[in-house]
Amino acid sequence: MRHDLLIEGLANVRDLGGLKRSDGSVTPRGVFVRAEALDRLTPAGWDRLSAHGVRTVLDLRRPHERTGAVPAGIARVCLDLDGDDEAFWSPLEADGRWGTPLYYLAHLRELPDRLAAVLDAIASAPEGAVLFHCGAGWDRTGLLAAVLLRALDVTEDDAASDYLASFANAAAMTAVHNRSFDAEERLEVLARFGHTADSAFRAAYRDLDLDEWFDLADVAPKTRLAVTTWRGSTDRA
Repeated sequence: MRHDLLIEGLANVRDLGGLKRSDGSVTPRGVFVRAEALDRLTPAGWDRLSAHGVRTVLDLRRPHERTGAVPAGIARVCLDLDGDDEAFWSPLEADGRWGTPLYYLAHLRELPDRLAAVLDAIASAPEGAVLFHCGAGWDRTGLLAAVLLRALDVTEDDAASDYLASFANAAAMTAVHNRSFDAEERLEVLARFGHTADSAFRAAYRDLDLDEWFDLADVAPKTRLAVTTWRGSTDRA
């Protein structure tokens, strides 16, 4: 069961708790929250996030995209998950795959240091829930969410449901942020590559071998433990 949050100024925000794991348990609530850009958050919205336990915000956007600030009592860490590797991004931007799960596995394989730095930040964050976001809360956020869900062996069905929620929230996002989030364009790109949003995410999630990637990225033992136990909130299945 997905835990959507009602936060004034956000339309694509949810707690990653309550998702089914392969052992029959569910992911713990109050550990990770995913969202879109926080620019429209009202004071009441920030109060609601604080009441939910959020103490750290991870901004995954590129430097030129970063806007806004966080209130006292919440730490902000800015980490560019994309990077500026032109050789990697140019073909993906040219054919539209950059805004879909079709780039996830290539990113993990070819730019492993980018996500590894984000996971290190998660491991060293102070006590409390960690909220991570990009612009739309869709695919940079979605890549990190997929890794976190795979770390607790969340079922493919529930992981896909979490990803697809961004499509369901697209109209509300447009209303809150006064801009399009290109849901139809994303679907058209996926169709050109023989996918739906569901099938594209499932293909990436199914082939995401986290233990193998940990070795590839040389992820530190402390960080591995923080990720695979969701910051000590559960034992690894």
